[in-house]
Amino acid sequence: MNFEIKKVEKIEEVANFIASSILSKLNEGKRVLFFVPGGSAILVAVKISEILKDNDLKNLVVTLTDERYGDLDHFNSNYLQLTEKGFVLKEAKIISVLKGESIEDTTEKFDKNLAEEFALADYKIGLFGIGTDGHTAGILPGSVGVASERLACHYDTPTFRRITMTGKAIKKLDEVIVFTQGIEKDAVIKDLQEKDIDEIIEPAQILKKVPLLTIFNLI
Repeated sequence: MNFEIKKVEKIEEVANFIASSILSKLNEGKRVLFFVPGGSAILVAVKISEILKDNDLKNLVVTLTDERYGDLDHFNSNYLQLTEKGFVLKEAKIISVLKGESIEDTTEKFDKNLAEEFALADYKIGLFGIGTDGHTAGILPGSVGVASERLACHYDTPTFRRITMTGKAIKKLDEVIVFTQGIEKDAVIKDLQEKDIDEIIEPAQILKKVPLLTIFNLI
């Protein structure tokens, strides 16, 4: 594993790094599967879309790391928040999660889509956030998402019904970029750098199973 931590002063530095990685693979004629998150990293994803939009994106596939279940375009939807902030890639293939169906059927289709796209992709890259509790994507500590044998799963939490890619899916990626900001994330970053904690306790440890991991800390 190649693991690096970078301190940056502007979101654009993170966006340029990820966009450059994606474009280098696309320019080689490779099919790229790109995962985008919700939360504070949405602004990074929007900047990436602005950089990529004028390029040939026919071999780019974009989907979510996780989604909050509900009606299509419900207020807390990660996909809705991304698009409302300006995330648009018209030439790329976009796979949203919510279909207006039951959570079971929605998760099943997401799982199937992931299996199909993993099989087709030449390069799999993801932008992730991490929480102060050590969660990443929609995988909370102690949740089924850590050790599930599926590529996607769902479960209930006190705040949201979550659909998320699993630890198994994350481990299939070639590259992960983590965006963090604020000193409250320093403890989790230090854990990732210095400790090997059980993934069920700190799911972000899963990210270290990916060959190339870069953590950007906005200062």
